[in-house]
Amino acid sequence: MKFLKVFWMGVWSAVFGVKKMFTAKRRAAPPSQLVLKGRYAQMLAAARRGNVEAQVQLAACYSEGDGVEQDYTQAAHWYGEAARQGDARAQFSFGVCHANGQGLAQDYEEAVHWFRLSAAQGNVGAQVSLGLCLQKGLGAFPSPEEAVQWFRQAAQAGDPAGQVSLASCLQAGRGTVKNEVEAVEWFRKAAACGLGEAEYNLGKCYQDGLGVPVDAAEAFKYFRLTADKGLPQAEFELALCLQYGRGTEVNLTEAYTWMSLAARRAMPNAAEMRDDLKKEMSQQQIEEGDRHVATMAPSRPKAGLVTADLEDQIEAKFPAL
Repeated sequence: MKFLKVFWMGVWSAVFGVKKMFTAKRRAAPPSQLVLKGRYAQMLAAARRGNVEAQVQLAACYSEGDGVEQDYTQAAHWYGEAARQGDARAQFSFGVCHANGQGLAQDYEEAVHWFRLSAAQGNVGAQVSLGLCLQKGLGAFPSPEEAVQWFRQAAQAGDPAGQVSLASCLQAGRGTVKNEVEAVEWFRKAAACGLGEAEYNLGKCYQDGLGVPVDAAEAFKYFRLTADKGLPQAEFELALCLQYGRGTEVNLTEAYTWMSLAARRAMPNAAEMRDDLKKEMSQQQIEEGDRHVATMAPSRPKAGLVTADLEDQIEAKFPAL
């Protein structure tokens, strides 16, 4: 198995700053439609007068369909109004609009422009997004070295996405001197925040001895932790641990269960590995495993695949508004 690790992470941290700030109270105590209309009218009036807070709040309402019909064009308009007044949150979100083509034409050069302005003000989401663009040459000349600088700023500010992105660069020696030991430190910091991708990468580090001594039991612990969060690669690796007794006792029924769950998520090679595993099992074990899968599958978290970091020129992804 090639070592899979993250070269990008969802840069939800800065979006979190916009969305949660303006929506937490509304969700906790949903106002009546009459109040929503009145609040919207006041917000719109203030936004038209140039009030930045109102513009950002109005943009968030449009992007979420909160009190108004969801309209990404209007969201992009109001993020743009606030961004041009220098608001770092709006600059980041306006950059996301350009990167994703939400509410306006996709334009990575414009995205980089707004990410850079926001990043310079310390917005960690923009710093990570700018790093992704520079890393892959989206809207700017590729500069892995500068990408690492932005990842490090976000990481040092405590942002898990920045920490994982920096760790990935350090582990691969991309844009910086290769340092697997420091990479583990940053993966560990992000994992402490509960980030599944970081936990999975720690499991791989312990499994393959990258920056830490090989420790099958630690690898198994992290794979189980992350598999419970629905990460397909972790389900796959956990199944292998259970099948071959790596860091745990052999349990073919449980191995079959996890490999089947990984196969349902289109994890490469999982279906073939599951079918090979069935040849080693009794019919009773297979039926028991199928029952476990039927019980677990409907409520499984829908985590995405961790991107293979193989220097592929694949498109970076940015958070939806």
